[in-house]
Amino acid sequence: MADLVPAGGETGSSLLAPLTDAAGGSLPARLGKLITQPAVRRTWPWFGGIAAAGLAGLLWLEMAPAPQRVLYTQLNDAERAQVVAALDKASIRYAIDNHTGAITVGEDDLYKARMVAAADGALATPETGEQMIDKLPMGASRTVEGQRLQAARERELELTVMQIEGVEAVRVHLAEPEKSAFVRDNSPPTASVMVRLAKGRQLSASQVTAIVNLVAGSVAGLSIDAVKVIDQQGHLLSSGQPGDADRIEMQVRLEDKLRQQVEALLTPMLGAGNFSSEVQVDLNMDQQTSARESYDKQGAVRTETQSASQSSSPPNNGGVPGVLSNTPPPAAQPSAGPPTGNSSSAPAPSPSSSDTSSTKTYELGREVAVTNAGPGKIRRLSVAVALSQAAMAKAKPGEIDQIRQLVSAAVGADSTRGDQVAVVVRNFQPETIEQPKFWETPWFAMAVRNGVALLAVLLTLLLGVRPLIKALKRDPAPVDEDGTQSAEDDTDTAEGDTTRRAGAAPSDPPDPAMLGRQVGLAQRLVREKPDNAVAALRQMLADPQAEPAQ
Repeated sequence: MADLVPAGGETGSSLLAPLTDAAGGSLPARLGKLITQPAVRRTWPWFGGIAAAGLAGLLWLEMAPAPQRVLYTQLNDAERAQVVAALDKASIRYAIDNHTGAITVGEDDLYKARMVAAADGALATPETGEQMIDKLPMGASRTVEGQRLQAARERELELTVMQIEGVEAVRVHLAEPEKSAFVRDNSPPTASVMVRLAKGRQLSASQVTAIVNLVAGSVAGLSIDAVKVIDQQGHLLSSGQPGDADRIEMQVRLEDKLRQQVEALLTPMLGAGNFSSEVQVDLNMDQQTSARESYDKQGAVRTETQSASQSSSPPNNGGVPGVLSNTPPPAAQPSAGPPTGNSSSAPAPSPSSSDTSSTKTYELGREVAVTNAGPGKIRRLSVAVALSQAAMAKAKPGEIDQIRQLVSAAVGADSTRGDQVAVVVRNFQPETIEQPKFWETPWFAMAVRNGVALLAVLLTLLLGVRPLIKALKRDPAPVDEDGTQSAEDDTDTAEGDTTRRAGAAPSDPPDPAMLGRQVGLAQRLVREKPDNAVAALRQMLADPQAEPAQ
C-alpha cells in the first residue's frame, strides 16, 4: 500500500499524490481521493463561505428592485387606482410612495408603463401649453393663432391651480376682447375659474384669494375683481366681501399677539406656570371712505382794478317849456337891508355826476382729503389675568395694582374706549399629566423590533452556521481502496485518545470499551507503522526535544 502522506508532515506534493498514485483509476475515484486530502478539507469552509456570499449576492441582484423612475406624481385616488389596475394587467412591477402618492416603475419599464396606461384609457400625461403651441400648424390665420395661444394660456393656468391640495380638476376661461385703434373704450379682460373639489374638501378663503390673485397676475390688464371662482356645486367662492372667516382669522391673530405680549411681561417676574391670561378683542370690520374739501378763508389778492368817471350837463335857461314859462314873475316885495346872493340875476350852477368802481380778484387755497377706514379697528379690549396664590404669597398689597397697570400698558388698553383689565389672585391646581406606559412609547416598539431581528440573526448563526462550519472543519478518516482506515488516521485517533486520556481527571474510571479500542489501534499502529508509533510514544512521554525517526 503506497504512502500518501510522508511521516515528516504534509507538503504540497501530497495534493498530487492521489492523482499520480493510481494510474488506472477513473476520474471520479481520482476526484474522491483529491477531496479527501486534509489540505483540501481545510479549505472547505473558505470555499463554502465564498460560495455562500456569491449566492447571497446573486439572490440580492435577482430580488433587488431595479432603479425606479417616476411615472405619475399628482394623481387623485381614483386616477391612481386606474393606473395601478392597468399596470397589474400588464404584469409591470410598480411602487407607491406612502408620503407623496407618486407611482414609480423600473427604469426599463417606464415607457412601456406609459403606453399601457394611455392605451388602457387609465390616464395619459396632460398636454401642456408649450406642447399645444408646438402643434400650431404652419400658415394658420391670425384668428386661429390667437385662439391657440389663449387655449395654451388657459391650460397652463389649469395645471398650476391643480397643484392646490383638495382640487381634482380645473377649467379656466379667459375673455380677452381684441384691442382696436378704432374703438374708443376697450373692454377689460375677465376670467372665470371652475374647480372640482375632492369629496369632503372645501377651499378656505385664503386659498380662493390665492387662486384669484394667481389668475389675475397671469393675464395682462386683468383686475382681481374681474376673476370669478365657482365650485362644482355652483357656489360662488370669490364673493369679494370680507366674511366672518376673515374677521375670526384677524381676531385670532391679534389676540395671540396680545397674549404673547402679556406672557413676555409676566414670565420674568412670576415665572412660567404661575399665571394665566386671556384676551378678548372686539373688531370693527366695517370699511368706510370719506372725502373732505376745504378752502382758505384768508385768500391772497391776485389782481385789483379801479375805475372812476365824471360828467356834467349844460344849464337850463328856459325852464319848463310850455304855457307856464311865459307867465310873469311874482311882484317883488321890498325888504330892509342890503340885497342877498340869492338874487335872481345870479346864474345857477350846472349839474354834474361822477362814477367810481374797484375790482379785486382773490386766490383761495383748496384742500381735498379722502380717508379710507379699513376693517380691523378695535372697538373694545378685555384682558383677564389670573395670578398664582403661591407665587403672590409674599407680595405687597400694592403690587397687584402695579401688575394691572403694567398689563394695561402692554396691551394698549384705553379707558375712554371702555377697555377692561382684570387681575385676580387664585389658588392654582397642579396639572396631572399621565405618562404613557413604557410599552406604548415609540422607542419600545423600535427596541423590540431590533431585538427580535438581532435574536433571529444570533439563532441563525448559532444553530445553522456554526454547526455547518464545525462539520466542514472536522476531518473524516480517509479510507483506503480496500475499505480499511489508513494507519495515519489511526495514529491521529490514538494520539487524540491518548491526549484526552492524559488530560482526564485521575478520579475518572477508564472505559473498558475505549481502552480496548485504543489498545487495538496501538497494536495495529506498531505493526504497520513502527516509525509513527515511535513518534506517538515520544509525544506521549512529552519529550519535545526528540525527533521522529526517519
